[in-house]
Formats: sequence, C-alpha cells, structure tokens
Amino acid sequence: MAVKGLDIFKLSPKTNCKECGSPTCMAFCMKVAQGAVSIDKCPHMSAEAIALLSEATAPPMKSLEVGAGDNVHKLGGETVLFRHEKTLVSKNLFAVPVCTGMDDATVDAKLADLAKIDYERIGERMTVEFVFVNYNGEGADKYVALVKKAAAANRALILNCADADVAKAALAECKDGKPILCGANKDNWQAMNAVATEAGVVLGVTGASLEEMHDVLAALEGAGNKNLVVDVTGADAKETFKNAVLLRRSALKDGDRTCGYPSIVNLAKIAKGDLHLQTALASVFTIKYGSIIVMETMTYAEALPLYGLRQNVYTDPQKPMKVAPGIYPINGATPDDPCMMTVDFALTYFLVSGEIERSKVPINLIITDASGMSVLTAWAAGKFSSSTIKKNFDEMDIAGKINNRTLVIPGKVAVMKGEIADKLPEWNVVVGTREAVEIVKFLKDGEHIKAAEAVAANKPKDAGKKVEEVKEDAPIDFSKLVYPEIKVVPQEVTYKGHNPESKKFVTIGERIHCISPVIREAMATFNPEPILKRAAEQIAAGATYLDVNIGPAESNGPELMTWAVRLLQENFNNVPLALDTANKKAIEAGIAVYNRTNGKPIVNSADAGSRISNIDLAAANDAIVIALCSADGIAKDNDERMTHCHHMLDRGMSLGMEADDLWFDPLFLVVKGMQEKQMDVLNAIKLFSDEGLKSTGGLSNNSNGAPKNVRPIMDSALVAMCMMQGLTSAIVNPCDQRLMETIKSCDIFKNNELYSDSYLEI
Repeated sequence: MAVKGLDIFKLSPKTNCKECGSPTCMAFCMKVAQGAVSIDKCPHMSAEAIALLSEATAPPMKSLEVGAGDNVHKLGGETVLFRHEKTLVSKNLFAVPVCTGMDDATVDAKLADLAKIDYERIGERMTVEFVFVNYNGEGADKYVALVKKAAAANRALILNCADADVAKAALAECKDGKPILCGANKDNWQAMNAVATEAGVVLGVTGASLEEMHDVLAALEGAGNKNLVVDVTGADAKETFKNAVLLRRSALKDGDRTCGYPSIVNLAKIAKGDLHLQTALASVFTIKYGSIIVMETMTYAEALPLYGLRQNVYTDPQKPMKVAPGIYPINGATPDDPCMMTVDFALTYFLVSGEIERSKVPINLIITDASGMSVLTAWAAGKFSSSTIKKNFDEMDIAGKINNRTLVIPGKVAVMKGEIADKLPEWNVVVGTREAVEIVKFLKDGEHIKAAEAVAANKPKDAGKKVEEVKEDAPIDFSKLVYPEIKVVPQEVTYKGHNPESKKFVTIGERIHCISPVIREAMATFNPEPILKRAAEQIAAGATYLDVNIGPAESNGPELMTWAVRLLQENFNNVPLALDTANKKAIEAGIAVYNRTNGKPIVNSADAGSRISNIDLAAANDAIVIALCSADGIAKDNDERMTHCHHMLDRGMSLGMEADDLWFDPLFLVVKGMQEKQMDVLNAIKLFSDEGLKSTGGLSNNSNGAPKNVRPIMDSALVAMCMMQGLTSAIVNPCDQRLMETIKSCDIFKNNELYSDSYLEI
C-alpha cells in the first residue's frame, strides 16, 4: 500500500466513537491501510482527508469486474509482485478464441470442447472463463452472428475488434453480459473509448510497443476512463514476457498507476499451432503476469496442470488450503457403508481419499472442520477434538445421512478414541492407520469391519445414553479430580530460580509437548518418568520457563494439567510454567495449584479472533498471556499485526492487566517458503519494543523443514537478530547448545547480564 496505517491515523478524528464498526480509530486506520474497509466508512473524517487518502489507499493496480450473472470475474487489485510477500488477489483467467474466419462447424466444435472443461478441485469450480471473439474484417453481420453464438456458450466474452462501428454493433447484442472490448490503439482510441463508455464495458488497449500502450492508457485516463485492460502480446514470447513484467513492476514498484491495469496475453498469436508450447507458456504467464491468457484450445490435458498451478499460486499463503467439510462417498459408497474421518487440510484429504480409491472398498469419507490444519497440529491446537467432531456431526447431520455406524479415526490421534466414543455413543469408533499409505491393506483386509464388530460386542448395555455435557463456565470441583499420587523423587537438577524483574531474555522450553509420541503416551498413562526426564534436560540447559502442552485433553484436562503442574513444580523447586492447551478448564485447574515463587503462570495462548477470551482468563487469574498477533489466519503485514496487538492490549488493560503481562507473538514464519516475510517479523518485534511491550514466539518455527544440521544455525542467527530488535522471550529448544550460547551472549551485549569469563556456565 502507498499509505501506512499510522499515516492514516494522523489524519483521523481520533474520537474512538466506534461508529465505523472498529473498536478504535487506530484499528480502523489499520483496516483502511489493508484495504479491508473504505476510508469513507468513518463519519467524522474530513472531506479533505478523504480526498487525500482515497486514491492513495487504493491498490496500485486497478480492480475491475467483468462479466455478468454466473460469469462475473474479478481482475487486478494486486499490491505485491510475489505471492509470498502478502498474497495475490485475483487469479488469472483463461480464454479460448473463435474468429470470423472459421466456418460454423469449427466454431461449434471449439465451443463444445470449451464446455467440456468443467470440474471441481478443492472446492473451486474449474472452467474456461472467456470466449475470445476475433474480428478478421469479414463484415459486421458475420461478427455479430459469431458474438451471438459465443454468448450462447454461457461464458464471459472478450470482443477483439479494432473497428469501432463493428464493435458498437456487436455490443448492442451482448453489452448486458459486460464483455471486454479489446482493440483501442493510438489511431482509434477516441472512437473506441466512446463505444466502450456508452456500453459501460471495460476497454482493452493494444500497441506496437509498451511505450505506445502507455501513451494510449494515459490518453484514455485523461479522457476519464480508468476501466481498462492492456493486451501486452508482442511479436514473440520474449517481448510479451517483457511487457507483462515491466507493466506490473512499473505499477507496483515504481508507483506508475498508468501501468496499473490487468493484462491480456494471447498465446494463440505468438505460438500459433504449437499447442505444447502454448501450454508451457501458459504456465509462465500464470506466474508472471497474465491476467487473462488466451489459448487456441483447452482440454483436460492442458487444464489439469494449469489450473492446479493457478490454484497453488493464487491461494493465500497465510490461509491453509482446505476442502469443504462434508461426506465424500468414495468407490460408490452408500449410506450403508462404513465411514472414515479426517481433517479438512487439502493435502491430507487428497492423500487419504487417493488411498481409499486405490483400495476399491466403498467408504464414506467424513471431512471435519479443523481450520485447515493437519491431523496432529489440529489435535494439539484443540481444532480436532471430540467436541469439534461432535459439533461437526450435528451440523452436518451425519447420523441422519449415514446408516452404518462404523467410524474409523486417524491412527495418530488414537488417544481420542474414548472421548469420541463418549460424545458419539451410537458409533463404533475404530482406530485406523497412522499413515495414509497403510490404508489400502487396512481396508482390503477388512480390519475396520473386524474392529467395529469387536467394539460393538463389548459395548455396555447403556451405550447410547446421552452424556451430560460439562458447561465451560461451570466451577471446577477439585475434590473430584482423579490422578495418580504425585511422586517427588530426588533430582540431580535443581531449578535455580527466576527474577521476574530481570531484563534477561526469557526462554520457554518447548519439549514437553503432546505431539511427541513419548510425551503423548506419558500423559495418557500419567507416567512421570519421560516428563521429568525432559524437564530435567531443559532446566539443566538453562530454560527459564517450561511449556506444558497437553493438547485438547477434553476427557481429563483439569486432572492432567493439575498433575503435570504439581509433578514439575514439586520436583524442580517451583519451576515456572506456561500452561498450553485449548481446554480452559485445564488452564484454570493448573493455575489453582500453581506455585508463583519464581514467577506468574503463562497462559499459552490467546489471539485476536476465536481465542481472545483467554485474555479474560489470564486477567481473572493474575497470569501472563501469550497474545498471538493474528485472528483467523497469519497477519498479512505489520499494520494488521499491530491492529491485533492494540486490540488485545486494550482488552487486557480494560480488565486490569498490566501491559507487561501481555507477551505479544508476531508469529515466526517458515523461511523455507516465506523467506521474504522474515523482515516483517523482525520489524514487528521492533514495533512492540518501541511501544515498551514484551514479546515472544515459537522461534524454531522459522527453520521447519530445513535439514537437521541447518536448523541450529538458523535458529541461533535469528534469535540474535530478534534480540537486537527487542525480543524479550522465545519458545525454544533449550537443549540446543548453540542457541543458548547465542542468547547468553546477546544478553551480555544488551547489558542485561554482567560480563564474566564464565558467563556461558551461569
């Protein structure tokens, strides 16, 4: 964006009246900068400020809407050159040409072939969006007849005609469909502009060079027309590519709004007759930067790879690719066939559904809403739990649509079997395979049927009896908590204590996490040894806090968290803890037995969206809260991060919290795929620091997917950069010696610790 949220805030009325729908003027200005709302939504913004900001806050690339009815398409609106910088807004579209030089049979065949491309991929309909109707000079009557035939194909139209009179006649037949009229050039732009303006359609500009096109665009803008597209097709692929890239770069990097229009690339012209080359070039211009790509033909052979590439490029990288929750019958499954269940993460869906198809066994695949996360991640975050599954089953009326009561759950969350069986007592819950590749054998061998029969045979007589739900706000009766006796055993490691007033960097050890199979098993069986072992290793390595992630733990969350808190604190001199779970009652139970000798408990975590009430929980219990600067996805930029930050800060302080008790997390992003976003994270930390706010985050997220030998190098380099930006804490692996040595050294350089020759041993 040309203007930042803070720049807009300087011109705002600063009344915090909430009439715009935002909680504060700052929040509103941040949304305006993101393009989420219009500046005129503020009733108190001065006319001068609105006039000044309206153009400046608009995307540098013009947003257009073409087509009508079911064929409305958006073009332009881009703010970045590369997807990973933020996101790309409007996907490129495809067109197939017909022309007046073709006989009727050829035209009919092309339109019939075009209609065959119509399928769904990950919830998105895939079709050829446009018919590109060429005029070759055979007269207005023939062109009008061709336009009528093309319009009957129920696709949006592009009229490629440089004759203003012929174009006017054609538009008289199809202007209600809001086609694009392409053909304005240095010689006819005035006449073509009059035709397009009268019909209310978008006008396309052509030219012998990019400079010539720019001059025509400037002339049309001067005449008051900004509903424009540019046909950047040159003499060959090289010139066309140069035109497309220079046009986009000039608009987004150089700020030349005269270049900020969507583009048309006509591959049928520069690679005529070579369908393989056209497909290869279409992949190039899908990435850079063909808003509409014209190909001689489109069959499934071209569509499947091109539309798959397009969907990957134009999916918001900050929002996971998901499939719609629902029932997916596979291999001809009927309501009388068994069910398998998994999450809505697209990659998981395709892997699982593909293996089920290979088995040839009829299965109803049930997809539940897990916010686009993978199975284990969703489970640990509380997005894939017995409660969410029960809610999804009720909302989708699974029981009313499926007669068979066999339900196979992913093997990686076998721990949920009992909880799901409690919530869905009519179902025979079976644990499936841990990996998708094992599904074929599992189904072919009938293991799901055998297991379901065994479950049914062993069910108690009162199975199906309604289970009384425990209300979230119901008080905890600690006398009813059941867990093994806490074992206090002599430890070679003793927690040395922590001064909350110290400026030293706070490390939160991440290794007591339910995603680890060893820890998950230990928590399921209340086995203290693996948990104490990992705690001792982290404390010995210098961890300030220990994070205790018990997952959703719906069936016994309060018992498990109470046990874990007492186990760790009574064995390690009241080591301070971060209580990490989606189960609020478990956090409250853990806080109730928490010893504050070495610092307040940390609630991990709240965000500005569905988990904002965790701030209320922390405020009510005098705890610290990790506040993720996100809502329903990763923040697009630092304006959005700071909007979330201020929203959560306002909420916490209104509840009586000190600002120091909210630790803001910018969300560390994976370098492998989001390299360009790393400086945004560093700058966000600096913004927190400049406002005197504390910050933290899962630092090791940045090196996910990197080789094991590379991860410690990247983590230690990043923590040094972050600490110099003002980061005050991080969730880390304290057993990484290189990382801990870097943190201790940075504390010395920042004067947080007095230097001594033995500082690394302290």
